[in-house]
Amino acid sequence: MRKRILSVVLILFLAFGAFGITAPLMQEEAYGAMTVRTSMPSFTSAAGKAYYYTNNNIYYKYDLGPNQKRLSGGTYCIGNCTWYAYARAGEILGKTFNTNFRKSASQWWSINKNGNYYPYGSTPKAGAIACYTTHVAIVEKVVNGKVYVSESGWKLSSVKPTSASSLYFHYGTPWNKTGLKGYIYINDTADATAANVSYSVKVSVTDLNMRTGPGTGYSKIGKIKPGTYTVDKQSGNWARLASNGYWICLNYATKVETASETIVDTGTAANYQVKVSVSNLNMRTGPSTSYAKKGYIKPGTYTITKTSNGWGKLSDTGYWIYLSYTSKVEDVTVTTPADTTTPDTTTTDDDSDVSATLYQVKVPVSDLNMRTGPGTNYSKKGKATKNAIYDIKDTQNGWGQLASNGYWIKLSYTIPVDGEYNVKVSVTSLNMRTGPGTGYAKKGYIKTGVHTISQTSGNWGKLKSNGYWIHLSYVTKI
Repeated sequence: MRKRILSVVLILFLAFGAFGITAPLMQEEAYGAMTVRTSMPSFTSAAGKAYYYTNNNIYYKYDLGPNQKRLSGGTYCIGNCTWYAYARAGEILGKTFNTNFRKSASQWWSINKNGNYYPYGSTPKAGAIACYTTHVAIVEKVVNGKVYVSESGWKLSSVKPTSASSLYFHYGTPWNKTGLKGYIYINDTADATAANVSYSVKVSVTDLNMRTGPGTGYSKIGKIKPGTYTVDKQSGNWARLASNGYWICLNYATKVETASETIVDTGTAANYQVKVSVSNLNMRTGPSTSYAKKGYIKPGTYTITKTSNGWGKLSDTGYWIYLSYTSKVEDVTVTTPADTTTPDTTTTDDDSDVSATLYQVKVPVSDLNMRTGPGTNYSKKGKATKNAIYDIKDTQNGWGQLASNGYWIKLSYTIPVDGEYNVKVSVTSLNMRTGPGTGYAKKGYIKTGVHTISQTSGNWGKLKSNGYWIHLSYVTKI
């Protein structure tokens, strides 16, 4: 009975994938935010053991992959497009791929649409599954609109495969030139680019759609009832419901302010001006680092209307700043001057050490020199401790000065702890993209100068100013 079922399945799979030529094995190349696979992984490789030549791969498990078992008729399977795509998808995701994709290649597109498993569309992106009439492949990269894929096809051999070099594999422009249904964006998850948040929204409308992702391009999953809901992620004007993981458009909901987000109006009355000279002093909703941040205040002169524990309330915005890192300009009618209050020395956030600490970095290497100045021409003063976190109080030409001892380290060998740091862009033609990879759409060129990176993904950094991504190999960390 099993042989009969297997024979039927083999006939189905002979209908697709049996075309193309075997490409020579090549070295893998780094490209964008993922590693391009240009060769079949070896039998003993980590990827091979995890996703390709293992029963975790449902096609391998049921003799529809190169599992070195003799099939009916005395032949061996040395290639299959679904076996390879299933394995490669798992490798990209870092976990076994969705087991609902366990039928012939001709059904993968409809399986995904009917199950609402992943977003899909007609634009090729790196990491996406390309679905054809009777074939599936993996998009490895897209260069100037040209698609490069890795793929396999159904092929039998009388010789038992002894290494990955004997398997049926192709990397390059797709075998299939026609019959493309579209792309399944398995790596284009909503969670990957969304910011973590924690607040509540009030929904008053009765017909607000919930969707599987942050945008109208994602599938509808029903309507949300009026009420108050907690959201845990935000992407643009879309928010994810903490209760079920679905997304709603914030244009049709009202954010419910929490106590920490409401501006505090208590404190001692004051009326004087301060000068802000630093460029990264946080404003907050209250006089403590426990209150929500509301962006940075620009350098300039500001009027303080209230003080509390070393903090001052701004007259123009109502937000609070830490006064130890300002200088008083003029007393007009001062009830309790800010400089007579006790500084808040217990805070550990970046407000309490703006002048002394720009940000924190972690040293992942074991031989990073400390020097007496910002350059290799300065004397060495020992090594920075591996995996230690240091406060950076000044930067010059890609070097950072340690707040603890005044020595300097090269910042390109460190990792920013707080996720935000500045980079200098000197090239005039560096693309901005909608995501961390060349498979994402271009959004023009970034202007030369200093920019703040708010998030990193591989060798890509997200710009705080507009949310677009740039490749970090073309910038200098400062």
